[in-house]
Amino acid sequence: MEGRALIVTALIIGYSLLMLGIGYVAWRRFRGTIEDYYLASRTVGGFVLFLTLAATYHSAFAFLTSVAVYSSAGVSFWVGSMLWTTLAAVGGYWLGKRFYKLGKAKGFITPADLLADFYKSEAVRVVSAILMALFVIGYMMVQSIGLGIILSIGSGGAISYEAAAAFFMAVTVIYLVIGGNRAAFWTDALQGVWMYIGIWLVGLFVLFRFFGGPTGLFNQVREVNPDLLILRWPPELLTSFVVVFSLGIVLLPHLWMRYYTAVDERALKIGAVGMALYVSSYYLPAMIVGLAAAVFNAKGLVINGETVLEPGFIQTFIEQYGTRDAVMAVMVYTLVPAVIAGLLLAGAASAAMSTLDSLLGATSMILTRDIFQRYISPRAPERTLVMVARLLVIIWGLIAYVLAVTKPGLIFNIVAVAASGGLQFLPAAVQAVYPRFKVLNAKGVIAGVIAGTLVTVMFTSNFRSLPILSILDQALPAYHAAIAGMIGLIVNVLVAVMVSGLTTGETRSEEYTEILEEKSK
Repeated sequence: MEGRALIVTALIIGYSLLMLGIGYVAWRRFRGTIEDYYLASRTVGGFVLFLTLAATYHSAFAFLTSVAVYSSAGVSFWVGSMLWTTLAAVGGYWLGKRFYKLGKAKGFITPADLLADFYKSEAVRVVSAILMALFVIGYMMVQSIGLGIILSIGSGGAISYEAAAAFFMAVTVIYLVIGGNRAAFWTDALQGVWMYIGIWLVGLFVLFRFFGGPTGLFNQVREVNPDLLILRWPPELLTSFVVVFSLGIVLLPHLWMRYYTAVDERALKIGAVGMALYVSSYYLPAMIVGLAAAVFNAKGLVINGETVLEPGFIQTFIEQYGTRDAVMAVMVYTLVPAVIAGLLLAGAASAAMSTLDSLLGATSMILTRDIFQRYISPRAPERTLVMVARLLVIIWGLIAYVLAVTKPGLIFNIVAVAASGGLQFLPAAVQAVYPRFKVLNAKGVIAGVIAGTLVTVMFTSNFRSLPILSILDQALPAYHAAIAGMIGLIVNVLVAVMVSGLTTGETRSEEYTEILEEKSK
């Protein structure tokens, strides 16, 4: 391993060891209960909540795939990202404060706790738990993809993508197993600061070092591909992206459960405002790097007489990693001084780890609380539940890793699949947190969620490679996962309303109305 690669790799690994240290400190604070393991005993304050929401919402998607998509879609991504990050913060607070009130009043830990209780249905619990656990596999997988790319490139290729992904998965699993979600919250707070500073340093360095400022960059982009400077996403695609990447992600369990952890409503307000400012401004420097990548991909880059980036370098990495998501890591490793590159790539790793730990924790909690405790061992002591939860963290981490090494494609598209699945819970969640409007019951919710999920899967192009769905190629059109998710949501709502209207079923609408109104006085 050459000197540059050695420095970068050492800094990335050193950062990983720091995360393990934080996990150990969190373990020393562990109170031995399942609520403390997953919700930090509902004591998360505003500043930490803001950072953990921002870091959890932003992931390998933000640090890697945003730059990759900018390099091909240009400012279309910027327009979309400004809209969906703002809607995620606003929508998260709109739903999240109600999740918080109900969760605190009734001791909810998982999303299925709330839905099953409101609809008085264990079938709602099972369906919600299983579908949420399945859809977040894709989200976990992309974090592993990003981590593998980062360390492999940071080592100058000395560490394989597969080995790099395995290393980071092991680190994340270890600190989460020993420290629980308190470790995730603390590491998220550090990682949220680290990756924000990192992306701005990269963006400003590239902008002024190679283009002399914004004018130089945009002039060169206009020269190589002027279409990158106009909005090219059609309205239906842009709308789908905005809804799916905001409300769809907020309704996935790793963010939903974050709202249960707040110490009070003030913490939620701080979290929402901070998240809106943080995530919307994050994509500005990412746009700089992505547009610069498009210029270098067209013209190459020569520094001091040496060609450091060949024209068409993006295609080379697509062939190697199965995705253009490597663009950001390649540019940081190639263009930035070694010490700074190591720190910045550690920041990139932090973006992925801060979401991966939350996903692993949320998924293991869903399966522990909603399946194991409910149906397998209802009288299991807290110690047993924590042990099962830790075991499930390991199992789900292994599943995500195995899927990641298949190199399934662009992170942007895979996240859209997971978020489209989360979006199918929007009707059920809105009915539960706005209980005065008695529209849906348990039968309608179950029918709607299942119908919406099936439609989403059938219309999503990503799934057409599966033999069982390939037969649909002649019968149904295939769309991007975001559009398929919106089609699924429309079907979901129609089926849920129709089935609810034709059937009967009790809900806790009066009780929930009383809780929400009493708490808001």
